[in-house]
Amino acid sequence: MKTKTYLIVLVALASLLTATANADDARLKQTLQTLTGRLRSAEAERNTLLSDKAQLEQEKKTLSAKMDALNKQVADDKTKLDELAAKEKELADTKESLGKWKAAYDQISAGAQKSEAERAKLASESIILKRKLEDRERKNLELFKLGNEILTRYEKFGLGEALAAKEPFTGITRVKLENLVQDYQDKIADQRVKPEGK
Repeated sequence: MKTKTYLIVLVALASLLTATANADDARLKQTLQTLTGRLRSAEAERNTLLSDKAQLEQEKKTLSAKMDALNKQVADDKTKLDELAAKEKELADTKESLGKWKAAYDQISAGAQKSEAERAKLASESIILKRKLEDRERKNLELFKLGNEILTRYEKFGLGEALAAKEPFTGITRVKLENLVQDYQDKIADQRVKPEGK
C-alpha cells in the first residue's frame, strides 16, 4: 500500500515534469533528483522505523513477559510472606501457650513436692506413733500382768503371813514384804507411760 503511494507520487512528479517540459530542464532535473533522493531517504527512514518498531514490539513483548513473571513472583512472595507471618504468629501463640503450661507445671510440681514432703513427714510421724502405741500396749500388758500377779499374791496372803509380817522381834517377813512392794513399785514405774517431752 505504501509502495502504491510512492508510485502515485512518482507519477505526479512525472506529470509535473511533462507539464513543465518547456521550463528549464536542468532545474527540473535537479528538482527531480532532489525529490528522488528525498524519496529514497524517506523510504530508508521508513524501513528503519519499521525495523525499530518491530524491535520495540519484540522488546515490549519480552518486557511484558518479564513484568508478568515479576508480578507472579511478587504475588508468590506476598503469599509466602503471609504464610510466614501466620507461622510466626502461630509460633508466638505456641510459645505463649508453652509458657503458661510451664508455669502451671511448675506450680503443680511445687505443690506435688510440698505434698510429698508433708506425706513423708506424716509417714514418719505415723511410724513414730505406731512405735509409741506398740510400746504403750506392751507396757500396758506388763502392768496388767503385774496387777494380776499382785492380786494373785494378795489372794494367797493369809492370816499367818499377816501376823508374821507384824512380828516385832525379827521383822524378816516385814522386810520381805517391803522388798516385794519396792520391786512392784519399780516394775510399775518402769512400765508407766511418761508424758511427751519429760
